[in-house]
Amino acid sequence: MAVNTRKLSTLTLAFDTSNSFEAQVQSWELSNDTDDPEKIYSYGSSTYNEDFEEVDPAWSLSLTFYSDWTETGISDYFMAHDGETVSFELIHHPARENEAVMWSGQLRIKAPNVGGEIRETETQEATFQIIGEPLYERVPAEDLGS
Repeated sequence: MAVNTRKLSTLTLAFDTSNSFEAQVQSWELSNDTDDPEKIYSYGSSTYNEDFEEVDPAWSLSLTFYSDWTETGISDYFMAHDGETVSFELIHHPARENEAVMWSGQLRIKAPNVGGEIRETETQEATFQIIGEPLYERVPAEDLGS
């Protein structure tokens, strides 16, 4: 099998299904922060039993984005919805046939920090805790135009 590589270039990212902000995103990372389970043992009649203790899923979505303080901008959205639980959809490689995949679920908005150095492009970083494990599924490729 030949190596299959892709440069990150397209993404769709929506909160509450109608607030799309991918144009502002500089970088993103969906992280599985779930702890590894601990081994547990119990007595048995001829030998001991071995199993793993269940752990709760812990996922997060980290974004670095260009600030947008317009009324419908990403910065305004996160500030206005601080502390709220909202739905999200993230589609990775949305225009690639047989490669477009989506993660969706619920996450908790946490307003990002604001500020920076003079004469620098204003960016912000935020990490959102996802409730439970996000749903992973393959989706049809989108026609994103050129």
